[in-house]
Amino acid sequence: MDAHLRPLLDHPPAWLEAGGPEADVAVASRVRLARNLADTPFPDQLSAERAAELVEAARRVLEEGAPTGHALRPEESSEAGREFLVERSLATRDLLQAARPTLVYFEQAGLAGVLVHEEDHFRIQGMAPGLALDAAAARARSLERRLRGAFRFAIHPRYGYLTSCPSNAGSGLRASVLLHLPALARLKAPLQRALHTARRSGLAVRGLHGEGSRALGRLYQISNQRTLGTPSLTQLQQVGEFAREVGRYERSTRDELRADPGRRGELAEDARRAHELLHESEALTTDQALELLSTLRLASLAGIEEEMPCAYEPQAVLQQMFQLQPGHLQARLGREMDPEERDRVRAELIRGALGTV
Repeated sequence: MDAHLRPLLDHPPAWLEAGGPEADVAVASRVRLARNLADTPFPDQLSAERAAELVEAARRVLEEGAPTGHALRPEESSEAGREFLVERSLATRDLLQAARPTLVYFEQAGLAGVLVHEEDHFRIQGMAPGLALDAAAARARSLERRLRGAFRFAIHPRYGYLTSCPSNAGSGLRASVLLHLPALARLKAPLQRALHTARRSGLAVRGLHGEGSRALGRLYQISNQRTLGTPSLTQLQQVGEFAREVGRYERSTRDELRADPGRRGELAEDARRAHELLHESEALTTDQALELLSTLRLASLAGIEEEMPCAYEPQAVLQQMFQLQPGHLQARLGREMDPEERDRVRAELIRGALGTV
C-alpha cells in the first residue's frame, strides 16, 4: 500500500467522526465540483503524453499549496490499495479503471481532495461528518480556488461550467448525503416511499459508494441531479432539506418500532440474533456483516438496550461497518486475500471488536 495511505489505517474515516449534525441518520456529507480546462480536450480525448503533463502540473499546484497534502498515482497502487481508496471516498471506480494517467490528491485526513482525469479534468471534493453540506462545500471551494489560480476553467456565458457529461454542466456541483435508514428499510413500504419521493424531487438515489453501487447495510446516498439553471446554494439547500425530512421520517419510524410491543419484540430478537452471529460466526461476507451491524445500530438508536446482550455505541458500530470492507481488511493486514480468507478474517476481527463496540 502507498505510504501516504498508511496513517489513515489507524483511524476511522475523518468524515465518520462523532458529533456531526444529525449523525444518527446522516452519516456524512460531500460536495463535488466538476471543472475542466479551457481550450483543452476532455480527459477521454487527451493523448497519454498530454494527460501525464496535466497530472504532473496539477500535482505541483496542489502539493505546493498544502505541504501536508498527499498525491498518488492509482495505477501504482495495489488492488487492495485501490479498493481502500474507493471505500474511503478518495477515488471512484471510474477513475481507477481509466486508461489515461490519473491522480488522487487528499488532505485534512481525507476531508478534502481532488480526482484528476476521472470523467472531467478535476473532480474537487469536500466532506464533513453528519449533515453539514456547508462545511463540505467550503472545503471543496478552498481547493477550487487553489486550482483556479493556476488553471483557466472552461466556462460558457450561458451554460456555465462545461463538463464531459452534459448533465453536470452549469454549476458542476454534486451535493450528496449518505443516510443510514434501517428503520425505514425494516418496514419496506416507508423506505420505498421516501426513495420514490427523492426521485420525484429530482434527486438521485445510489448505494454506499455512489453510482453503480448497492445499498449495503441500509446505507443510501441522496444527491442532486440538476446542475444547470439552478444556483449552487439552491442545490445545496434542496439536498439538505430532503435529508432532514428523511431523518425525521427515520426517527418517527424508530419510535413506532419501540412503541409497538410486537415490532419491538421482533427487533429485540433480531438484535440478539445479530449479536450471536457476529460473536460466533467463523466467516462473514461484507453483506452479512454490514446487515448484522446495521441491525445492532438500529436497536441501540431505538432505545432497547436493556433487551440486548450488551450495549452498543451507535457511532462505533457505524465505524465498524466501514472498517470491515474488503479494501480496509486487506490494507490492515498488508496483503491481498481471496474472498474466502477475507470472510474468515472479517469474522475474527468482529469477534475481537465486540467487547469494545
